[in-house]
Amino acid sequence: MIRLIVSEKPSMGRAIAAALGVQGTGRSFIQGSDIIITWCLGHLVEAVQPEVYDPGLKAWRMDTLPFFPEPFQYAPIVSSKDQYDIVVNLMNRDDVTEIVNATDAGREGELIFDLVYRLSGCTKPVKRFWTSSLTDDAIREAYDRMKPGEAYHGLRDAARSRQEADWIVGINCTRAQTLAMRRAGGDGVYSVGRVQTPTLALLVNREREIVNFVPQDFWTLWATFQAPGGTYRGKWFRKVDGKDQDRFEKEADALDLAGRLAGKPGTVASITSKTEKKRPELLYDLTALQKECNKRFGFTAEHTLEVAQDLYESKLISYPRTNSRYLTESDAQKSAGWIKAIAQGQLSHLKPFVEELRSRWPVKLDKRFVNDKEVEDHSALVPTENPARNLDGDRLTVYDLIARRFLAAHFPERIEGKTAIITKIEKETFKTTGTVVKELGFSAVDPAHGRPKKEKAKTEEPETDEDEDSGELPALAKGEHVATRDLTPKAGKTSPPKRMSEADLLGAMQTAGKELDDEELKGAMKDCGLGTPATRANIIETLLKRGYIERKRSILQPTAKGIELIRSLKAETLKSPEMTGVWEARLERMRRGEGARDEFMQGIRTFVSEVVNQIRQQAPLGPRRVFGPVVGACPKCGSNLHLRDWEGRHYAKCAATTDPNCRVSFDADAEGKPLVPCRFCQGPVRTTRSGDKICVTCSRWQGEKKADPRMPEPIICAACGQTMQVVASTRRGQWFHRCAACKTLQEAPAKGPANGQA
Repeated sequence: MIRLIVSEKPSMGRAIAAALGVQGTGRSFIQGSDIIITWCLGHLVEAVQPEVYDPGLKAWRMDTLPFFPEPFQYAPIVSSKDQYDIVVNLMNRDDVTEIVNATDAGREGELIFDLVYRLSGCTKPVKRFWTSSLTDDAIREAYDRMKPGEAYHGLRDAARSRQEADWIVGINCTRAQTLAMRRAGGDGVYSVGRVQTPTLALLVNREREIVNFVPQDFWTLWATFQAPGGTYRGKWFRKVDGKDQDRFEKEADALDLAGRLAGKPGTVASITSKTEKKRPELLYDLTALQKECNKRFGFTAEHTLEVAQDLYESKLISYPRTNSRYLTESDAQKSAGWIKAIAQGQLSHLKPFVEELRSRWPVKLDKRFVNDKEVEDHSALVPTENPARNLDGDRLTVYDLIARRFLAAHFPERIEGKTAIITKIEKETFKTTGTVVKELGFSAVDPAHGRPKKEKAKTEEPETDEDEDSGELPALAKGEHVATRDLTPKAGKTSPPKRMSEADLLGAMQTAGKELDDEELKGAMKDCGLGTPATRANIIETLLKRGYIERKRSILQPTAKGIELIRSLKAETLKSPEMTGVWEARLERMRRGEGARDEFMQGIRTFVSEVVNQIRQQAPLGPRRVFGPVVGACPKCGSNLHLRDWEGRHYAKCAATTDPNCRVSFDADAEGKPLVPCRFCQGPVRTTRSGDKICVTCSRWQGEKKADPRMPEPIICAACGQTMQVVASTRRGQWFHRCAACKTLQEAPAKGPANGQA
């Protein structure tokens, strides 16, 4: 009677084995007396391609769309087939009587196990192991409170439905849009996805705002006042319809007012002082951590996730793929152990703060950070009870952020004194503001360095304008007279919204859907937005890999191809977060057991049928488009050659403006130079679908078997004027010239004997 535990990754499997006292160091599984522990390698199973259902679907044709598998078929992933076979064999062993699903506690983890379990044909009872930490205590606690697998049937149905729906949308809409773009002269594959496409639309829409933005000049007027206690500056303003107006549309107006007020004394009309208290920041979820690491250190979202995952597998932090910034009541009771671990670890610079907490021990987390209702699958990111030792580089950087944020939650508010002074010169008013930090509070532990102010949209302050906050101000009294030492107009120019950094895009993805009118959809997207914390980094990397966006230093910018896709895609639903809101609302009901899977999938099929029909009816987009910089002239027709890239591979492609039938393309380096020169004429060489190589200039094959010295030179077709290809007959020594354009075929004499033969 053996229990088989299946984890998501080897590191988790070995952590479970160590906590349960199962000895062993197996490469694929660890076996004890009554427990076997094995693991997946992430996903071991994937949905098959359409041609597996019907070989005719290998060719992309509009008349075969939409395609809906019924039922869905799956197959082991080739690269991890060996591990799949091991897991399946263990599941079906006669002495194994029970299976434990110990994959990551969430929707994706549920899917990873379910696909393997169903494809294996196993019908043995399943229990669910659910934990947010890989420390020994957390593992043993979760192991003792496992539930039957059927208790999670709603989560399992939601996971399968999400995966199958994404497949249906991706396959059908990508093929339809690609065919529509090719009909209009586009090239390559135009991938479309439920999360990928609206994410791209966020960047494209921002780029449109920037391109269409018309800057406007404005002027502000600054006064320098002299009081007995010192000098201070004020900015002119007036109330218009209850709002402060502090800009002049014309420089002459600012100069005129400065001239009229020059040398006239001012009077302190009012002094308003108040104390502002800022509470500690909420704990990190994955997206908040990724945003902070991008702002402070320039880390990509993918790199931050990789580092956090490594720290989790090292048992130093809780599960990183979380969308919660709160702890449960039971979590909060363990916080003393986490504080102790920080004190015992290598972060010596944080020990004074731990000592301060000890001076007022016992400390307790405020209710603001503890809320069971705000924790769905996993709590916020926190350190574990294991002290950090020997961390360096980015692992130390990320751990330090998480530790600081957790410690800061135990500290009091930051207290700032804010003062606003209104100074009048005749009837004109000038405002002065100053801020003084009275108590650092939590910000001594978790300083706000590197956190920029909220972005202002189309009315950003000009670069020449100075900070309105004057810091500490001289002692003043209401009614006091001050001298006006200077009145200076400052020129400014409105600026467009900034291009998004990765942190900005992550934030936009997280909050996407807040503008929706439907309250249920807004609620469904409140905690998820576009994608999930675990998938957002991958979505950004996918957009980069597919050539839709590019990184330029610290910002992300859509490419011409990305802009063209969003411009041409007529199905507005595919570009809006609304679809994700609809899906997430239904999937959440399904998870709770309140929604039917069949009903959801039928809705997906109806939606995709409508979208494919919209794409099918798209009008051609105009002349042939080739994106990318010009890197030379086509050796065939003389049109521009454009450098393009696809999944990290560069190639040059003819724009075909001179000859619409020209299809020249060849592999190139990042500068557009041919990767392989022709061994006969040094022209660029392309690779055929069969893997052979042929010169696009002289049409000679490059392989030893192909490059027969008797091969005649290409000639121009007398019928249509195109270059004719040279092809060999099945009869040895016979050659033909063939025109691909008009199909003319004529015999060509060989140049001479081959290899010295007569």
